[in-house]
Amino acid sequence: MPAKSTAIAMAPTPALVSAESSTKVKSKSANMTNKNTGLVFNCYSLRRRMRASRVGRFIRPASVVYLGAVMEYLLAEVLELAGNCARDNKRKIIKPRHVMMAVEMDDELKPLFSDVIMPGSGVVPGVHTCLMGKRDQNTFRGWARQGLSKTQVGAKE
Repeated sequence: MPAKSTAIAMAPTPALVSAESSTKVKSKSANMTNKNTGLVFNCYSLRRRMRASRVGRFIRPASVVYLGAVMEYLLAEVLELAGNCARDNKRKIIKPRHVMMAVEMDDELKPLFSDVIMPGSGVVPGVHTCLMGKRDQNTFRGWARQGLSKTQVGAKE
C-alpha cells in the first residue's frame, strides 16, 4: 500500500514586485464593488457613514454588505407598494403621500415606521369613531333652528 501524503496545500505567498515587473500584488483590502456584491447601494459610502456615526471601532466589510442588502430590500418593498398606491390613484409619479399610504396599509411595515414623520405626506384618512356624534333628526339643521342661540344679535332687552 502506498503511503498517503499528509501535506497541506498552502497558497503561495505574494512576492514583492519590483518596478520593472508587470505583475502586481493582489490587494488584501475588501472588494465591495457593486459588481461583486450584486447590490445597487454603494457599500463604500455605507461604510463611510457607519464610521462617521461611530457604530463600532472596527467595521467589517461583510457587515456593510449585509446592511446594504437589508436596506435595499426594504427600499424595494416600500417603493413597490408606493408605486401600486400611485397607480391606484391614477398618478405616474410617486409622491411622499403615496409612500405614507403604502406604509400605513401594510401590516409588516407599519410598526417599523411607527415613529417616523414624513414631511409632505399628510395624515391618514378617516375619522375616529369617538369623534363621530350620534345622529338624530336635528343633526343637519341650521344653528338658528336648533334653538342654541337664545338672544338675537343686536336685540335690546
